[in-house]
Amino acid sequence: MLRTLFALTLVAGVLAAQKPVLTESFESGKIDSSVWDTRVAGTATVAVEAVDGGHGKYALHVHYPDMAAASYAFVVATHLPDSVRTHFFGRAYMKVSPGLGTTHNPLIFAGEPGWQLSKFHEIGTSRGMWMPSYQENKSVRGQGRGETTYRTETAPQYDKWFLIEWEFNDDPSAITFWIDGEKIQAPINGQKGDGQKVDTVTFDWPKGSGTVKNLVGGYQEFGFGARVWGAPPAGFDVWYDDIAIGTSRLGPVK
Repeated sequence: MLRTLFALTLVAGVLAAQKPVLTESFESGKIDSSVWDTRVAGTATVAVEAVDGGHGKYALHVHYPDMAAASYAFVVATHLPDSVRTHFFGRAYMKVSPGLGTTHNPLIFAGEPGWQLSKFHEIGTSRGMWMPSYQENKSVRGQGRGETTYRTETAPQYDKWFLIEWEFNDDPSAITFWIDGEKIQAPINGQKGDGQKVDTVTFDWPKGSGTVKNLVGGYQEFGFGARVWGAPPAGFDVWYDDIAIGTSRLGPVK
């Protein structure tokens, strides 16, 4: 009997660990303002709209017009539970149209309050390739500013839905992410050249200091959308659907 109770307790614990702490399918047809803070600037827009090929009738749509300068559009969850404060896994279905361009383009982030002037981990693109990074994006007035980046050799899949999963860790500071179940590797030193690659990229700050613990200082908000550093000549669109975060890897929607 005791063994049976122990086994049931263990199974219940595993199932509880796998349950997301935040999910969003957008099937309400609108952005839930009790969960999401909408942050936009310039001419970029974000809205829940009817789409084809997603996991339901609706998905989140970020639109970037041609030559949009100083623009971004994100939705941000600002009340993350303590269970994901230093380490969490995420999942989202995405569709990206061509036009992201070759500049640094943030897409998914998690960090301290106050994005953009905050410390956060990020998955975006650079030179048309996926790029995980740590961003020390405080005010230039005495609080420090900079980044540690790992540009991969893998480009996003355009004009089709794909599954992106990620693991963000602040102790030590690290990112692992998957596209359609495959780990995306990055050059070990953040640049092409030596042929060595890693599945998990780690960050220290200041660069070269060896300080890798609590760089973010706790994940208190999580956001996704699109931003471009510069003004892309051609506009583009990004869609998100079935977003979730939790304390263990979540995998595809079941």
